[in-house]
Amino acid sequence: MADNITSKGQSARPSRSTLRLTFRVAGGEVQLMSVERLAMITPPSAAPPPEIGKHGGFWVELRDANDRALFHRTLHVPLGDSVEVHSPDGTIRREFGPTSETTFEVLVPDDDQARTVALVGEYLDADEFRRRQSAGEPAPPSRELARFDLPTKGTSGTPRPEVDHERE
Repeated sequence: MADNITSKGQSARPSRSTLRLTFRVAGGEVQLMSVERLAMITPPSAAPPPEIGKHGGFWVELRDANDRALFHRTLHVPLGDSVEVHSPDGTIRREFGPTSETTFEVLVPDDDQARTVALVGEYLDADEFRRRQSAGEPAPPSRELARFDLPTKGTSGTPRPEVDHERE
């Protein structure tokens, strides 16, 4: 399976084994709740690999033992704290709701070289992010929010965090 992914994050060919990662975000902290191995083709990554500190948004990265990104999956606002509101006049605005606990799943290749998975994004604490925006401060640069060890081949379960950054 190691030949299915390149170090630039682009799939050379589809992986036929997939990891379903279940994350939980609450109180400005993220946990990787479970890792499930699935016998299915991993959906490809649809965009070029983003760069930490340069690109905004959220994504996960599979990383090898040398901390090289093997694969990335772009996420659509995984914190579930906002929605787009489309008005009849054609304008679109983002409305924020109360923050609470959220759970989301991500599918990534089950690659032999992958050792960790990192969640990358701009923030985990939506209230702090909104405070900064209302004060006219720019969005913070993307950064590694958390990193988790992946279970070894042939196992599933609850991984332990390797790095768990505190919110800023």
